Amino acid sequence: MQLSKLKLFIIVLLAFFVLGAAFKVMVLVEGLTEVRPVNAIPPVAGFIAGPIGALACGIGNLLADLVGSFGPSSILGFLANFVAAYLPFRLWHLFSKEAPNLHSVKNIMLYIFISLANAFTTAWFLSYGLSTFFGIWIEQIYVYVFFNNFGFSVGLGMPLMIVMTSDSINILCAKRLPHLILDRVRIKNPVIAVYLVLMLIVFITVIFMHISPQEYVWLHIISALSLLGLLVLIV
Repeated sequence: MQLSKLKLFIIVLLAFFVLGAAFKVMVLVEGLTEVRPVNAIPPVAGFIAGPIGALACGIGNLLADLVGSFGPSSILGFLANFVAAYLPFRLWHLFSKEAPNLHSVKNIMLYIFISLANAFTTAWFLSYGLSTFFGIWIEQIYVYVFFNNFGFSVGLGMPLMIVMTSDSINILCAKRLPHLILDRVRIKNPVIAVYLVLMLIVFITVIFMHISPQEYVWLHIISALSLLGLLVLIV
């Protein structure tokens, strides 16, 4: 089944807004984050609708913030949710020549791997973004965002993706888009490997070492390199 880009945008936007707003009462960090089953939507929206789905997730998050947590940091939320949908779309097509689907064990494992990389990315983007631009470091932000994203992407997003691409529904997923850099220079695997190592370093420093980028300059360098790697992966 082929849906128009406008229909896909509206469906994702409404789904994200309704589910995001509904759980605003389940606050984890006041004004910043809450329990978010809505995090199951971005990977699926990215696979099915590509950049259109990513844009709908970003705008949907902004609209949901209007219900209870809108503020200057909402722009970070917009960007983070755009990336949370667009990065899985880009990573899938870097690793697989198939259209996104979960019809095999190999593809299920790829989905879980991408969900983990996506959770690393979103948690780093939001927590370090708050520290860099607003001078706010809250370790729990990283922890909650990571587990919200990974848990709901796998626990809810994976069944949703299976249903959406099943033979009974069979929604056609977005086609691969060319990469500005990775299609011209054969550095895909090194870039992905270095990026994941950087994300793992951030994860370890927050989860196990409990140190913040406000304490150590080298963590800002790690974050800057991570941003560069992310841009290479998605453009």
